[in-house]
Amino acid sequence: MRSCAWSGFYTAAQLHRWHQAIARRFSCRDFTAAPDMSQKSILHYAAARVCLPGVRIHLNGCDSSRLFFSLPFVPAIKGAAQYAALIADMNSPNARLHAGISGEALVLEATSLGLGTCWVAGTYRRSELNIPLTGREKMLAVIPFGVPADPAGASGRVRKPLRQLCRDDPAQWPLWAFNAAEAVRAAPSGLNRQPWRFSCTGNTMMLTSRRFGTLDDGIAVLHMECALADAQRAWQFGERARSVLVRSD
Repeated sequence: MRSCAWSGFYTAAQLHRWHQAIARRFSCRDFTAAPDMSQKSILHYAAARVCLPGVRIHLNGCDSSRLFFSLPFVPAIKGAAQYAALIADMNSPNARLHAGISGEALVLEATSLGLGTCWVAGTYRRSELNIPLTGREKMLAVIPFGVPADPAGASGRVRKPLRQLCRDDPAQWPLWAFNAAEAVRAAPSGLNRQPWRFSCTGNTMMLTSRRFGTLDDGIAVLHMECALADAQRAWQFGERARSVLVRSD
């Protein structure tokens, strides 16, 4: 079993701060102002330090009307003046998974500052970014951030009942596993599909999805790690890295 790079990577203080931000995070598509200088400085500092191996995050200014485009039934990004570009070296093991973890760490840091964010994986114009890539690097997502038009936007989140995401009965789980799954249930995912599935046996919980190792899976892992900040825990990959398991004694 391969070790997990995020195990012990973030401090308890970071995980606690991000866990508190989970309840306030939502996919913001309408911004009224750019972050102030203090917020920008904190996020630049965070972007240089939250990245797992094979990942880097580039922050820059933008004109949202030029950078982003909309699709039918998907609201356009409006008013964003700053973005974070999520870049991964595809030669690095677990590149997409690590990128999801790293990107969501920055998202929750921004949320803790009162800023809105939105994961955008496809509806942006790469020609507007002008970020040099090297070797096997790939742009995986762009995350606009700024002052949200609706600071209470999290109240409008729609999520599946936890039972629909579980392969066994969560009422029989230990409290730590239930809390970890609830943290994931609040996580963003592409088209809000919530592709994750959980199971728990004894003191071990498994997270999997149909094609494990995606950005969505990385986001879920970071939310679980935040919920388990106070627990003694050990992470490992499942067979052929098609899942991750966390054990808490």
